[in-house]
Amino acid sequence: SDFLKSVDPLKYQKETSKNKAASSDEIMTVKFRYKAPDGDVSKLIVHPLKDDKIVLVKTSDNFRFAAAVAEFGMLLRKSEFKADASYDNVLFLAKKAKGEDEEGYRAEFIKMVKSAGWLALNGPEEDKEEMANKSWDY
Repeated sequence: SDFLKSVDPLKYQKETSKNKAASSDEIMTVKFRYKAPDGDVSKLIVHPLKDDKIVLVKTSDNFRFAAAVAEFGMLLRKSEFKADASYDNVLFLAKKAKGEDEEGYRAEFIKMVKSAGWLALNGPEEDKEEMANKSWDY
């Protein structure tokens, strides 16, 4: 293709011998390129992400709130990857991470999650089982 001249080699590809990435604490590498609007050459930025094993309670309010939003999305899509996600947990995370919420968007999200939880509880039979033993008050 004229647009994709070459691709950087994969860092985590399986090889017959143990590679550098397999023995490190890196979980992934994010690579992206950008070019100034009037520029001709793009600049590559490479950022390896390490597994720092930070517990959720020690993360920022923004991170925990984003986690609540992501969990809510998986519940709405009935994602196969939702594991033990629940509306109860989404509410717990979102309320604890609400912060100052000057514009009220986080409070609005919390109301929306409560409504979705209620609809799941009072909706089709397959959703009622999941919601039967949930508490909505914190």
